[in-house]
Amino acid sequence: MTSIVANTFNMIDPLAFNYRNNHPVKHGQDDGFHSHPFYELYYFHEGKCTYVIGDKIYTLVPGDLILMHGMTLHRPHPDPSVPYVRTTLHFYPTMLEEYLVAERAHALLAPFEKLKNHVFHLTAEQQQETETSLAQLNQLYEMKGREQMSDRFVLKLCDFLIMAQQFTDNKLLEQRTRTDKEEHIQGIITYLETNYMNEIGLEEIARELHLSKPYMAALFKEMTGTTIFKYLYMRRINQAKLLFRFHPDMSVTEASKKSGFKRVSHFSRMFKQTVGCTPEVFRTHHLI
Repeated sequence: MTSIVANTFNMIDPLAFNYRNNHPVKHGQDDGFHSHPFYELYYFHEGKCTYVIGDKIYTLVPGDLILMHGMTLHRPHPDPSVPYVRTTLHFYPTMLEEYLVAERAHALLAPFEKLKNHVFHLTAEQQQETETSLAQLNQLYEMKGREQMSDRFVLKLCDFLIMAQQFTDNKLLEQRTRTDKEEHIQGIITYLETNYMNEIGLEEIARELHLSKPYMAALFKEMTGTTIFKYLYMRRINQAKLLFRFHPDMSVTEASKKSGFKRVSHFSRMFKQTVGCTPEVFRTHHLI
C-alpha cells in the first residue's frame, strides 16, 4: 500500500522531463483524466490530438504549447492512426525558490497562477525558439547527474519560463474558431462542470443542448476518448481530492456530498478505484 500511496500523492523528483516522447498511448490505461500538485509544460510536436483541460476542450496543432496548473483535471486524446510526439515537463513550483529569491520565483510562475491552464498557438518563429530551448533542456537533463548540470538545467528552465511569459505578454491567447463538433463537446463539458454536484442524466443534457442521446454519447466518446459518465465521475473524484487537499479536516461524508455523490459507499468505492487508495488514507495523508 505504501508504494501506491506514494505514487498517488507525489512525484518523487522535484522535476520530470520527457523530451519528444513518441510512445503510443494505451487507450484506457495511461491516457485517463488525472490531476497533480505540480506544474506542467506540454509542447505538441507532431500528430493529431484533442486535449481536455477542466471545462475546456482544445484541438491541438503541432507547435502548440500548454501551461497547466496541474490541479485541474486534464487528459490528452491523441489519434492512434498517426505518430503522437510531445514533450512534457513537470516540476514543483517550490523548486525555483531554491535558486531564486521568492519575489523573482513568483514572477516567473505568474502565468501558471494567473492563467491556470492555457494553450498558446505559437508562430513559426516562436516554435523554433521553443523547440531550440527544449532541445537544450533535454541535453542538460540527460547530464543532470554531473556536477553543476542540475543547476544549469534549472537556470535554463528559468530562461524558458521568461520566454513563456513573453508569449503571455504578447497576448497569444486568441482561440481558433471551433468546429460544430467542438462546440457540442464544449457545451457538454460546461454543463457537467456546472451541474456535477446534482443528479445528471443523458436525457437532460441532450435536451439542454438540443442533441439526440445516441449522437451526443458517440460524439463525446470520439472527441475525448471516454464516456460522459466516466468523465462525470472523474470530475467528482477530482473535486473530492481538492477538498481533502485544501480542507484536510473535512470528513469523508461531507466531501462525498460536496462532490456530488449520493452514497458514501459508492464514493469510497469509486475513489479507491480511481486514486488507488481509500478516501480515509488520502485525507489522513493531508492531515499530516
